[in-house]
Amino acid sequence: MAGDKEMARKQFEKAELALKKQNLEYAIELYLQGLTLDPKAAEERRKLHQVETLAIQEKGGNPQGGFAVKMKGLGLEANIKKLHMQKRHEEEIIELEKSLRHQPQNVNTLMALGAALEIIEAWQGAVVTYEEVLHLDSTHVEAYRKLGKIYGGQLDDPEKAINYWEKVKQYKPDDKEAGKAIRDLSAATMVKKAEERKAQAGDESFRSMLKDQAQSEDLQKQQQISRTDEDRLRMIKFKYEEVKKDPKNSRLYRELGTLLQELKMWDKAETCFKKALEVNPQDLFAAEKLGQLKESHLDSEIAELKAKANGSTPSPEVKELIKKKEAEILQFKVEEYDRRVKAHPTDYTLKLQYGRVLRLAGKIDDAIGQFQKAVKDPKLKVQSKKEIGECFTTKRLYDMAKVQFAEALEEVADKESHTFKELKYNLARACEENGNIDEALKHYQEIMAIDISYQDVSSRVSKLRQEGKSRY
Repeated sequence: MAGDKEMARKQFEKAELALKKQNLEYAIELYLQGLTLDPKAAEERRKLHQVETLAIQEKGGNPQGGFAVKMKGLGLEANIKKLHMQKRHEEEIIELEKSLRHQPQNVNTLMALGAALEIIEAWQGAVVTYEEVLHLDSTHVEAYRKLGKIYGGQLDDPEKAINYWEKVKQYKPDDKEAGKAIRDLSAATMVKKAEERKAQAGDESFRSMLKDQAQSEDLQKQQQISRTDEDRLRMIKFKYEEVKKDPKNSRLYRELGTLLQELKMWDKAETCFKKALEVNPQDLFAAEKLGQLKESHLDSEIAELKAKANGSTPSPEVKELIKKKEAEILQFKVEEYDRRVKAHPTDYTLKLQYGRVLRLAGKIDDAIGQFQKAVKDPKLKVQSKKEIGECFTTKRLYDMAKVQFAEALEEVADKESHTFKELKYNLARACEENGNIDEALKHYQEIMAIDISYQDVSSRVSKLRQEGKSRY
């Protein structure tokens, strides 16, 4: 193994010389040879992908690949899957690099490479690869998750791990794994610091040691999941103590603010998020938290108003108040999501959410524009096309709506799913509104064949059949 590493080092040195002479293709071959000998070489792997990208761009190509590259790589793809199943992971890594040779910025292939490097415990190499993914797609939640796990486990860097897990929470606020990881890592960090102080204290500071031990036990309690308001209050107490000890840590203020928000202590939560920005103006998470806080506060206010009016006949004053509050919330959300989309231009989920807000605000054309951008994310394609179709329906552009619903249906594999039935129903309604009665009837009957109780398909089929008889 030592001999392999030495041979790899020599290949990397030759690659550097070739690079200085602008001989990119030769440098690439040398880097590949070196990585075959030493697959755990991390920075050299990053350099390889950079050189490959440069070589492709100089020829006017696309480093993300394309249809032609995908077709040429079908054989490699099959071999990669075979090697993975056979657990021949070092060979799998070589084949993945061959695939990346012509598409070094292909995110899916980079993610597969990162996973294979984890299996052979090439942790730094995996980190470098996942970081490449985030450089290409700053909203890639699973890359953040992978880095959070590696730094929280094998590389034992809780602070970095927490930062990555917070990114997961930013894009998936309800992610339970991320929430638990942040709590556990925060507590573990404080326990570790307490233990370090104990070790430094020595035998002469027995009382201090006991105090630190008690603190460690308290901190370990934080690792329990907060489920009730009582739990949250206890966590808030712990968090205040942490803030006192580390008043320049913006993350602690954010965590405290989140707990206060969960208890609907809106003003105190806002103060904490603002404090996080004060101690660290570059804390983008805190800026996001402020926007989310106001959104939650406004939603809570309207929910309370509606709850009070529920079960009784609201007075004109209450109706007007609800209407005014709804308008205020909608206006805020339009402005807030506009800000978020501009701050995260590659986050297609935000574009989908912004489109929905614009649609509620009656800005249909602007909403369509956001949905058309969100379509670029394969995960959002069906939902985005559905939203576009509904917008075209609102504009009475039924032919255009039909196209969107039909294209979305092609992407749905489960013909008995709610999504399939909803899209099919929307398509049928667009056909009916457009005067395509026979086509509408056909779609309604297809829904009936799998779910006769879905919405009003049964009555619509009866109605259209009756109308059909009268036509002939």
